[in-house]
Amino acid sequence: MAINRRQFITAGATLLSLPLPALSKALASDSADSYYHQFHQSLDQRPWLSAYESVKQNSYDSQAKIIGKWPADLRGTLYRNGPAKHEIGSFRYHHPFDGDGMIQAFRITDTGVSHQAKMIATHKHVRETAAGRALYPTFGTEPPNPAAATSADAINPGNISVLHHHGKLLALWEAGSAWEMDAESLETKGTYSFSDNMKGAPFSAHPRVEPDGTLWNFGYVSYAGFLVLWHIDAAGKLVKAGKVNVDPITMPHDFVVTAKHIVFLLPPFDFDNQSGSNFLDRHRWQPDQATRVLVVSKEDFSVQKWLDLPAQWVFHFSNAWEDRSGKIRFESVRYQSPDIMTKNFKDIMRGNWVDASINAGQLYQYEIDTKKWTVAETPLWPLHMVTEFPTIDPRVSCQRHKRIVMLSADTSKPRTAPHFAFNEVSVANIESGEKQFYQYPDSQIPEEHLFVSKPGSAPDTDGWLLGTTHNWVEQTTLLNVFDFNSVDAGPIAQAVLPYVLPLGLHGKFVEG
Repeated sequence: MAINRRQFITAGATLLSLPLPALSKALASDSADSYYHQFHQSLDQRPWLSAYESVKQNSYDSQAKIIGKWPADLRGTLYRNGPAKHEIGSFRYHHPFDGDGMIQAFRITDTGVSHQAKMIATHKHVRETAAGRALYPTFGTEPPNPAAATSADAINPGNISVLHHHGKLLALWEAGSAWEMDAESLETKGTYSFSDNMKGAPFSAHPRVEPDGTLWNFGYVSYAGFLVLWHIDAAGKLVKAGKVNVDPITMPHDFVVTAKHIVFLLPPFDFDNQSGSNFLDRHRWQPDQATRVLVVSKEDFSVQKWLDLPAQWVFHFSNAWEDRSGKIRFESVRYQSPDIMTKNFKDIMRGNWVDASINAGQLYQYEIDTKKWTVAETPLWPLHMVTEFPTIDPRVSCQRHKRIVMLSADTSKPRTAPHFAFNEVSVANIESGEKQFYQYPDSQIPEEHLFVSKPGSAPDTDGWLLGTTHNWVEQTTLLNVFDFNSVDAGPIAQAVLPYVLPLGLHGKFVEG
């Protein structure tokens, strides 16, 4: 079904706003104080919680110290994004997804590695900084005396991911517009729209970009019960947009695209507008209900198929491809429930200990037969191997892939690290079954790692692995580079920043 500006204004402009329930000021204040004080008390006993501290400054600029020999032909910029400002005054957000976004650039040149970071000047961040307090409801937190949020972009923190496309650098959130950033200065230019007709429409944080630059994305409008679908060409022009009615609506974070189809897994985490004090809490887990699989034709968004899987939660997918027989294959990190989001993350923000083996995700492969219209799922790793942040060689996006990069942890091994976060980076060859692991020192907590190809190499073969770590002992952030085919040998070089930043979420590497 096509979507137009009138439909969006009618169904979504007000409906995209997060709920504003009538909480008492006292109740909200007590709740906020308990998070702030409990976290800072825990920080003294567990210094690795610095990974979840609020950023100390609004901007950073430095030249990194290089350890080892940096590859001579690895040049370009790693852009990263993530929630960085978790507190304002003595108010602490209750969920890590609430923090205001900070864009980072690791620039790799012949003179070394430089680093730059700036808070994204969203409407929310600018207004709350001026006010000196939290003003708006967020994904998982209701501040004292909240101000009215008239649109999704009024509260859009731009804090999940980053996209470099058609010469634009965009910071992405879950349920609002992209934010355009200056690629050199990292200054915020404002919200960005691919079409005047679609201004304010949700543009999600995990678009899929084909090797020729064709871009696909989605957004969800919970209060109106539909998904927005986007098809954008390599020049940044909107080819078409549409919508799919979903009842009950859930909270999809990611999706996959093949040569012919768009695929969603829609967990039974149903939006309920009648309960809960924030957007997250207005969802209800229904473990006796199916996870719906939605398959949409790329050619015609109105052509849809619905299938069922057992109840499960998913954040991230690797990639999808479709063979000549019409079978779609893709991988996901599969959770038994959304407890990691509804419980674990809240405990982290309080500074509580979280058992990494509970509510953990495992790597699964899915197969959809588009001739028989059946779907099946299979675990690829033993269930004691927990994983997240799966990435691939972007040159095989939406095509057949062989290897997946992930963060991981082996819960069957005695754990020496005092923290509960992932402690490994791993590479899995899903065709041969070969696995490589590198376990970081206990002093470091890894973030998402990306594949970067070597010049002239064939797709999915030779390159580097590039990823950051938070060193809570030295209070530094490191950029690590591995030989992609010898990850288990450890980093061949590291760029060390003279400061530490809180853990972020996603990034993109831009060559040159």
